[in-house]
Amino acid sequence: MKISELIDKADEYLGVENRKRKSKIKCLKHVLDKLRKREKKLELKFAEGRGNKEKISNELALIHAHRKKGLKLLKQLKEEQKESKRSNDTVIDKDDNDNVKDIDKDNEQKMDKDTDDKS
Repeated sequence: MKISELIDKADEYLGVENRKRKSKIKCLKHVLDKLRKREKKLELKFAEGRGNKEKISNELALIHAHRKKGLKLLKQLKEEQKESKRSNDTVIDKDDNDNVKDIDKDNEQKMDKDTDDKS
């Protein structure tokens, strides 16, 4: 594994923004899972006809709206995570290119110096 890849992985784990984003995603997934289970439970209860149907349908609508909003937020957080990763990759690529250019310049200078010494 290249040094730049190791640095990128370390930054991913140690970066404050990435850690916060990952913890939000984890918590959001947990909440969405609970909401999904509750929604399915209420749908079964509604289909069986147990309890007050109007109250159940209102609660179902509310839970569905919360899940929809949560899924939208989860998608947004994941896109931000991908964007952050892409931007880190491009920064590292630019740094690598700069290093290669510096090495090429050094090699050219050494070659010029060697040819001057031989003359």
